Amino acid sequence: MDQGFRKLDSSARKQKGLNVNAKAYPTTVIRRRSRGANLALLVAVGVLILGFIGVSIYTSFQAYMLGELQKAASNAAQVGASAYYSSTGTGGKPTANAANAISVATNAFNTAVASSSSAMSTYGFTATSVTNNDINDSVTVVAQGTIPTAFLRPLGVNDIELNATATARALRYEPTRFTGPIKIMPIGTDINSYSRVLTLRFPLVDVPGNDLYVEQVETNQQGVIVEACNDTECYDLTPGATPVGTSKVMSQSGMNVVVGTAMFDLARAGVRKANKIRITHSNQFEFYDKGVLVGVPTAPTPVVINRIMMFGYAGNCVNANLCPVPAGLAPVE
Repeated sequence: MDQGFRKLDSSARKQKGLNVNAKAYPTTVIRRRSRGANLALLVAVGVLILGFIGVSIYTSFQAYMLGELQKAASNAAQVGASAYYSSTGTGGKPTANAANAISVATNAFNTAVASSSSAMSTYGFTATSVTNNDINDSVTVVAQGTIPTAFLRPLGVNDIELNATATARALRYEPTRFTGPIKIMPIGTDINSYSRVLTLRFPLVDVPGNDLYVEQVETNQQGVIVEACNDTECYDLTPGATPVGTSKVMSQSGMNVVVGTAMFDLARAGVRKANKIRITHSNQFEFYDKGVLVGVPTAPTPVVINRIMMFGYAGNCVNANLCPVPAGLAPVE
């Protein structure tokens, strides 16, 4: 018998169901070919399993990071929109400042990315576009990020690109829309008799620029003190007052009061947030017409707060052109 061959007689071949005339082949060659095929199959299965693991890992991670990116874009758009009316016009009322709104939104996004608790800075997430729409006073933030995918590289996928877009619109809250003009009489020894407290449906918060607008009628203007209150304390906003038009801030009986209409910046008064506004009559009887002293009336005349507007609010938009207004708020005029 030749070495390396197995030789079976005819009867043995027939019993094993083999062709009698078939030639015998070296068993060492067959085994080598089998081992090579198994190795290739094992590698293919390994790559496939690695791909499945990678897809599972990155699908979850992609959803998480996309949520973080969308949250940062939405927050930036809202912050930018809330600062849309940060300037004061010639009439004293807030006016649009789109450039500032875009700058504020961009800074808000960058701050969110740079946060130590955010993984976005690791992957270089950026706001690729921050724009405004003056028609509806809105700010749109378009953001982008890329996640490297080491486990998917054997499948030809090197990274995953994430995109997020958010739009927010500047809004105002006007409590006098629901109460009407506020009249306060300058008489009495109890502060509750010459003071009016408004509980706010939406909190008064500090944003860049002026936050509160308190308008007196132009005739019979009298001194008032405007305060921002929480449930236990009230804080004088007069240090943050900017008189509008012919109005003025002046001293009466040793205290500073606002005569006429004024804008208020909470930050200048050291206030960040309040859920109530208190307006108190100075209890002085002299009055002014358009900033000109008229004198003392023969009978007590109420001071009339014609309008109160609060700024720094923003609402989410469906897109840059469709921005529903939540109940209780209104577009900034």
